[in-house]
Amino acid sequence: MSDTPQFPQVSLSEVFKRIDAGTTVVTPNRRLASALKEKFDREQISRKMTAWHSADILPFAALIERIYHDALYTRQSSKLPLLLSTAQEQALWESIIQSSSIGKTLLRIASTAQTVREAWQLAHAWQLVHRLDDFNSNEDGRAFLDWITAYRDKTTSARQTDHARICDLIAEHYSSLEVKKTSLLICYGFDIFTPQQNAFLKKLTVSGCTVLMADLAVPHRRSPSVASRMQYFNSLEEIEQAALWARSRLEEAGDAVRIGIVVPALASYRSALQRTFSAVMHPDIRFTLPGATRPVMPFNISLGLALTSFPLIDAALVNLVLLDQAVEFNRVSRWLRSPFLAGADTEMEQRALLDARIRRFAGPVITLEHLFALVKQAGGQASCPALLQCISAMHALRQTQLPRSGSHSVFARIITEVLRVTGFPGERSLDSIEYQTLQKWQTLVADFAALDRVIAVTSYHEAIGRLIRIAGDMLFQPETPQVPIHILGVLEAAGMEFDHVWVMGLSDEQWPLRSQPNPFLPLALQRNAKLPLSSVQEALVYCQRLTQGWLSAAPEIVLSYPKFSDDRDGHELKPSPLIRALAESKPVVLSMMRHRDRIMQSCELEQIEDDQALPLDGQAAARGIKGGTAVIKDFAACPFRAWAKHRLRIESLETPRSGLNAMERGLLVHQVLAQVWQRLETKEALDAIGDRELDFLLTGIAGDAVSALQQVKPVALSGRFAQLEQQRLVRLAREWLDEEKKRDHFAVIAVEEKQTIHIGDLVLSARLDRIDELAGGQRLIIDYKTRKQSVQTMTGERPDEPQLPLYLVTMEAQQPAAGVAFAAVKRGDMGFAAIARDADLLPGIKAFSQINGCRQYSTWEDLVAAWRQCLTNLAAGFCRGDVQADPKNFPQTCEYCDMHLFCRIHERMSTRAVAQDNENE
Repeated sequence: MSDTPQFPQVSLSEVFKRIDAGTTVVTPNRRLASALKEKFDREQISRKMTAWHSADILPFAALIERIYHDALYTRQSSKLPLLLSTAQEQALWESIIQSSSIGKTLLRIASTAQTVREAWQLAHAWQLVHRLDDFNSNEDGRAFLDWITAYRDKTTSARQTDHARICDLIAEHYSSLEVKKTSLLICYGFDIFTPQQNAFLKKLTVSGCTVLMADLAVPHRRSPSVASRMQYFNSLEEIEQAALWARSRLEEAGDAVRIGIVVPALASYRSALQRTFSAVMHPDIRFTLPGATRPVMPFNISLGLALTSFPLIDAALVNLVLLDQAVEFNRVSRWLRSPFLAGADTEMEQRALLDARIRRFAGPVITLEHLFALVKQAGGQASCPALLQCISAMHALRQTQLPRSGSHSVFARIITEVLRVTGFPGERSLDSIEYQTLQKWQTLVADFAALDRVIAVTSYHEAIGRLIRIAGDMLFQPETPQVPIHILGVLEAAGMEFDHVWVMGLSDEQWPLRSQPNPFLPLALQRNAKLPLSSVQEALVYCQRLTQGWLSAAPEIVLSYPKFSDDRDGHELKPSPLIRALAESKPVVLSMMRHRDRIMQSCELEQIEDDQALPLDGQAAARGIKGGTAVIKDFAACPFRAWAKHRLRIESLETPRSGLNAMERGLLVHQVLAQVWQRLETKEALDAIGDRELDFLLTGIAGDAVSALQQVKPVALSGRFAQLEQQRLVRLAREWLDEEKKRDHFAVIAVEEKQTIHIGDLVLSARLDRIDELAGGQRLIIDYKTRKQSVQTMTGERPDEPQLPLYLVTMEAQQPAAGVAFAAVKRGDMGFAAIARDADLLPGIKAFSQINGCRQYSTWEDLVAAWRQCLTNLAAGFCRGDVQADPKNFPQTCEYCDMHLFCRIHERMSTRAVAQDNENE
């Protein structure tokens, strides 16, 4: 590790005096520079100053780049190499690695290039480049030497440099550069200096610049620091208590207070921190309606999000990717309903309906052609002319203006045109975050166009892939007003000062940090140079210094750790050895009333058992209710479900999936068997047909059924998939017909017959799968099922499968039936399950009097009458408007129901359980 240079030290008060005189101050990172500027401004305000010069405080790397850019505006600009952007560096490394012999065997070129670029930067920052050949390299090391040779040659021939070498370049030519040179430089907050930084600072002193070090160890507070160590159950409780603690300190001192929350594993817990701190600082945030103005949070998180995670950027990228390839339907769904397309506000409701409709016909991924066809087919309330015009314009642009290959600048112009024809970024005004995100996007496209300097020609597919990777690697944090609470990682917190600090996650598994040597640099070389985190020992020393810095960062310091691990259930953790010297304190356990409880306490609540909807209008009941026999089935399962689905017409959104779903496969089976029996009609015809003729018949019928469905779902049944489905249907039908051959004589007298069912005051439309007439003239109603069904599902006051009893009682007035049967058409488990008047109407079937659930009825007529009464009661309850959330068998009945969010059954059941416990007590 590089020794800290021996420069004179000055106190913080002296630093502020020097800043006021125009001195330049450099910091290790941008956040510390911003914090120091803020502190300087507060100092001026406390001195009753009304105006002052802006402080010249910036990160070390920014100072180097400023000198370089200043030199570009001098007569020496022609002698300076071009400084590559981060995106250009990454693209060049990817190109070099991909074109190498070793690179052709790699699966993840982009991530390899990222690690190689980091190794290149470390090698220059710690001045290791000239020592690489002195160490025996493994295969990775030898590949790295080959790649950096090629990289150095390419950049030299093109007169280019990069961020790893720009500091050396400026240090070498600093004396001769015709730029304004600073006479006094103060280094603030540096824990260590790299050899490269040391060399630059020494060059400044040789050139006549005075370099000073800010002495942060000089006490400048009125009260000493008090640190405490606390244990919490897990990381989630730790985060919640830290948020409540920060809120309490904020309420005590107001916005002038500065609170630091330091999280070593910030990337892992960022989402939980954002969610918990938002809920604690603004408890009503969860109830903010979409589109409403959201409150400004009193905290910020130093770690930005990948640019691709912002909705505006995702919408732009979907525009571009759709031109070239299929996109996941979930992303396209968000894109269709996003506010960043032309006509988004005008067609908001129609696009939501369109999304729900095309889900039925789309697969997990969708192409522009398929999307175009589905949007064109949509009509009625789901008609979206503005959206159709956008997609049509994209389709036309791809056919006329999209070249197979070109430069990045050419594709940048095409990107701009694609977004223009789709109306990006939409018709409504952007909020602050969206506007900043749009500006970042424009910067990104400009950087993308500049890739011509390192890659001359590329394809559209490669260009957009590169754009997506650049956006994914780019962390973006929208600017916010100054806030009192700062959530930081360990590097950002170094050198920062607060009024209160909470450092969390300090378990023995998280702290000290584990060693992270770069795999492309010789390990021995990294350890000899004492790179931070290059070894366990260096990681320990590095974390010890950071820990000592926290203990002097504020008057109040809380160091906490979780008792149990999040990753391994029940695994107990210990405090980090770096904080064990602190005595364990009783954990601060704060609580805050939930927003809902506050509302309930603010008024007098009146409880009403509202489980009665308006009765169904008699004329509406007589005209018929959509849903068929499912109305009775759903009411028997849960009255609320029936009301929601069949009176409010609430439907769940389908999830596109590969291939066919169970309902579609079952529909194909129904269609094939219906066509078979329309051709054969009788058992005798089945027995008489030969195997070859039967196979020919089944193949034709299955092919027709698959072709019909293929018109609706072309992706699911494309190519080989259609053949496989046809073969499956033929095998299934053949096996079922072998089961049918075991029966005595029968004739199929009805197939897929439409019926109007009158039950009580309710009129339902239904379709019977099949009716057989047996040798004795009896009739048997059959319902196909693609899985085994129990006859018990047809019995009881709330039958699970009321369809067959409904058909039977409806037919009683015309032609009484002798039984009802489920036909299980499932490979390896074929057969009938029936409730019949007499035994042996079907092979192995018992008489109804021998079946549990039917034995209490002395005659068949009594059973039919009981069915009629039961079904009439269910129909009457539906017509009356009974809507109680009363599942037949909780939680089994609710397992596959999609009304949970509407009926809140789990909340109801938990309330009932609590009430029952209170009664028992």
